[in-house]
Amino acid sequence: MKKIFLVGMVAGLLASCHTKTDGYTIEGTLTGDAASGKAYLERSEYQAEPTVVDSTMVENGSFTFSGKVERPGLYYVVIDLNKPGEEPDYQNKMFRTMLYLENSDITYKGDVATLPGFYYAPDRKNESPQITGSSVHDLFTKMNQEMKTYSDTLNVLAERYADEYLVPESEGKEVAAIGMDIAREEMKWKDKLLAFQLQFIKDHADSPVAMDQAMYYLSGMEYLPDVTEIDQLQALFEKYWAGTPELKLFEQAASAARPLAVGQKYKDIDVIDRNGKTVKLSSMIPENEYVMLEFWASWCGPCRGEIPHLRKIHDKYKDFAIVSISLDEKEKEWQKAMKEENMSWTQGRLDGGIYGEGAKTYNIQAIPMCLILDKEGRFYKTNMRGAYLDVFLDDLYKTE
Repeated sequence: MKKIFLVGMVAGLLASCHTKTDGYTIEGTLTGDAASGKAYLERSEYQAEPTVVDSTMVENGSFTFSGKVERPGLYYVVIDLNKPGEEPDYQNKMFRTMLYLENSDITYKGDVATLPGFYYAPDRKNESPQITGSSVHDLFTKMNQEMKTYSDTLNVLAERYADEYLVPESEGKEVAAIGMDIAREEMKWKDKLLAFQLQFIKDHADSPVAMDQAMYYLSGMEYLPDVTEIDQLQALFEKYWAGTPELKLFEQAASAARPLAVGQKYKDIDVIDRNGKTVKLSSMIPENEYVMLEFWASWCGPCRGEIPHLRKIHDKYKDFAIVSISLDEKEKEWQKAMKEENMSWTQGRLDGGIYGEGAKTYNIQAIPMCLILDKEGRFYKTNMRGAYLDVFLDDLYKTE
């Protein structure tokens, strides 16, 4: 992926017995092999890479940050224990932890052997550091604890999906029924998790934690909200965040989400067809059919991995149209990939790739991304692929 959606990007005020007016301190203590290194404090910004706002040395496992923030918000503490001149180890010697920072005395305690690496390592035991002194971060921790039943169950289902469906399917085995059973169960738990998250947002709308959760929801990475839900969230945040830069960021995210909300008509944009001619997207979308707009690129591994399954869907469901839209910047690479993957269905490419105007119109945060249109060309579903697409189509054509 060339874009990575970042969850945290906004801040707000919470009352706290720890809150100070003269700034914050972060006292860090590391146990284990942490004799020396550097620590960085990064600010998380909406749809942007985190920016370093401070740095300090780690000496004998200790480090300190101090400063002042206008409002609490999401930051990252990055610990780098790599030695100069050595090949960086991003899994065992470089660590990154989310921290909701406010003006208070904060402590950070972690074990180098178990701190989550900068890049995920499946064979490494990961334990978040103990962070105390920030009431905002306490709320974030409480939310994660309350979500644990959902997240643990979904993690188990994700492992089963990979082991029992993705791997066997890649080996040519017929495991569609198994994948669909797992996908149906996962969908139930995702719905439960979403209900929890939306209630959390409503209950803690004055908190940057809730604001961040809402921003992620609006991204469309998992679900497509409808316009009513977006308007309700905006009205809720206006009550607590009026006149703040954070509300402006939320309004920008809401404006980007509204055109893609459930029930909205798809946006007709310019698309380059197989022959290099610029045409309207509407010329590629058949009338009175369900359609999947599938955004991909030749350089995207997960996108390429999904194409064999799309070939099966294309052959099985003649009344379900697939329109694949490439975000390749180079036509030659796009044409080469289409030929290699034998993509016989409708194909197009967006000028400018993932950073172009077409991608912005469709609020594309990362790929692969798919949007399902109903027979009237209105947004209906998102994130349907693999066995989840099989479930969707199985249910759709059983009821029609």
